[in-house]
Amino acid sequence: MIVILCGSDRFTIDERLRRLQQEHDPTQINSSRIEQAADHIDDVVAAAGATGFFGTTRFVVAVDLLNAAQRQRRRGAAAADHDRAVALLRAIPDTTCLVVVERDLDRATERQLRSVVPGIEITRCNVPRGRELVRWTQDRAAHYTSEIGPEAATALLEACFPGTWRGSGSADDVPPDLFRLDAEIAKLATAAGVGGHITVEDTGELVPDADALHVWALTDAVARRDGQAAVRELEHALGTGTPPEAIIGQLVSQLEAMAALAAAPRSDLVTAADATGISEGRLRQSARYAAAFPRDHVAFGLTLLRDLDHRAKTGQAEAADGLVDVVLHIAAPTGL
Repeated sequence: MIVILCGSDRFTIDERLRRLQQEHDPTQINSSRIEQAADHIDDVVAAAGATGFFGTTRFVVAVDLLNAAQRQRRRGAAAADHDRAVALLRAIPDTTCLVVVERDLDRATERQLRSVVPGIEITRCNVPRGRELVRWTQDRAAHYTSEIGPEAATALLEACFPGTWRGSGSADDVPPDLFRLDAEIAKLATAAGVGGHITVEDTGELVPDADALHVWALTDAVARRDGQAAVRELEHALGTGTPPEAIIGQLVSQLEAMAALAAAPRSDLVTAADATGISEGRLRQSARYAAAFPRDHVAFGLTLLRDLDHRAKTGQAEAADGLVDVVLHIAAPTGL
């Protein structure tokens, strides 16, 4: 039996590996795992060809057996190693379950393997995004005998992966970390109890950065120059208990990030992160909005927010009341 698992979703790949091992070698006495397998093809051959104890199935995991050779070697050497790897797959005995784990598998190689290796199973496992990731989150909550609705699942994803969970075509995009997401879901499910319902409020209390959820929605509305939507999001944030001082702080942080992005070399998020103390992930989110904000608009918005903060702290104004006017000014469709 030969199974190839490829893609960015290491969480699903690891779960599939555990199930296969439990099926073929639950005691793990007939198992082998070979990293950088393209550099150790002879070891894979030896492991796959060995006889299991008492005639049981051998279970062998070979990591980076196929594409690693093509990426790292000269063209001629890579082709030779690739041919050896394909020959190995064709010669796997029926008494062995070989699982090949690849970061990626090009379509040409997949077609070749399906044509020359009878019975091969190839599964692509990529991190879901958008609605698929919301459903994944709901399924994991069910795995922990709890429920989470789409709104709370979205709140959790926004808190954990702002700007990336919906999807990105960027070449340097980092997909959501499903191991972290699974840990957060397990924590929320434990707090909710068996058969419990995970709410937006649970997410806000137990997940780091979840308190900034409505501020991200507010920032999105401001970036669209949609004043009415911005006020609705502001009222939603205030109505769900977000302190106005926290909203001011988050908006200041976002405008400061846009200012830093404007001053940094193009796409240099490291420089901007060093200048602001904001994570690269959040800066990447801000970068999507930065083009909509001229520097003078950002500067004036910062002045308004800092002035409101000062007046609120000195008792000259109510921060919640003043925020509406400030947000409308920042979201104005024309320059301030």
